[in-house]
Amino acid sequence: MKRIIIESYAIRNPYVGLGEFCMKLGRHIAAHAEELRTQHQIELYFIVPPKYKGCFGNQVHYLAVPKALRYILMAYPFRVDLFHMPHQYCHLKKICRAENVLMTIHDINFMYEKQGEKLDRSIRRFKNKLHLVSHLNYISQFAKTDTNAHFPAHFPDRVIYNGVTDLNSKAQASEAFASRLPEHFLFHISSLLPKKNIHLLVEMMKHLPEENLVIAGNWKSSYGQKLLEQIKAEHITNILPLNNVSEEEKAYLYKRCKAFVFPSLCEGFGLPPIEAMKFGKPCFLSTCTSLPEIGGELAYYWPVLQPEEMATVVREQISSPDFESPENGQRIRNYAQKFDWEKCAQGYIDYYLDILNSSKK
Repeated sequence: MKRIIIESYAIRNPYVGLGEFCMKLGRHIAAHAEELRTQHQIELYFIVPPKYKGCFGNQVHYLAVPKALRYILMAYPFRVDLFHMPHQYCHLKKICRAENVLMTIHDINFMYEKQGEKLDRSIRRFKNKLHLVSHLNYISQFAKTDTNAHFPAHFPDRVIYNGVTDLNSKAQASEAFASRLPEHFLFHISSLLPKKNIHLLVEMMKHLPEENLVIAGNWKSSYGQKLLEQIKAEHITNILPLNNVSEEEKAYLYKRCKAFVFPSLCEGFGLPPIEAMKFGKPCFLSTCTSLPEIGGELAYYWPVLQPEEMATVVREQISSPDFESPENGQRIRNYAQKFDWEKCAQGYIDYYLDILNSSKK
């Protein structure tokens, strides 16, 4: 039997991007465990925190150790045919007897977010991880192009798009929550970090007095606090800040909004726009990084990230006859279906098989 080990320690934070990615990918890959065992003689192993042992079902194996002891797995005593790091921030970087090592690269945002010694340290860490791998994959073509521009890699690689969960069935909110919302509104949700460019949305709404904007995120962050101070100081009355909404409330906001707005500067993939598109909602996106690739031809784009010009683009598109038509909504939903977790998992399984087959030669 061949052994594939997938490092899934990030699931201890299942509601954060990488944790959700590892949880969703793990569940869908694990659903193929019996097929992999009977048809390809492959056993699946997942590295997980102890309390998550069993989370992917009973058809797979678990290497469950406390966080402080997880490094003992680097000396795992059995031959491993493939070790998969599903993101570049995995704490466990190697298994000593792994014949093949695959790393998934989501982004190299540290190249744009850090400076000085912090940047140098991140570059060294990333290069050290590249020295340990035999294969790579990227979550978007942009992530591949951007990574190779800074870190030319000569490994076999593949682009496999993330899955995106359809939240339509979760769209629920209390009467008190729903009553706070404007009748019609634009919507933004993110971690409220400076790279998300929310300050441009705040400025944009000064030029769109006829519209409302709901922004959900962590308003307690330093950036969030600055934005709140600006909204209050400038008496901007058409913005509703919501702090850390639940999954059901987020889905309800997608369902109720007129459009989703996302002027982000750094995205390896761009999850929220596709979540919105699964509701058939039009999206306004920046032309930065991966967003044009992920949003495709059915999204609208701001060619210039300047608040007054952004407002003009939004106003012109909203006033078009097709903007909120059922036909347009269905086109958007159909497009978003390409980002499916089962397709994503099958892409990884196909890659696993190709790696194992090529290593025989």
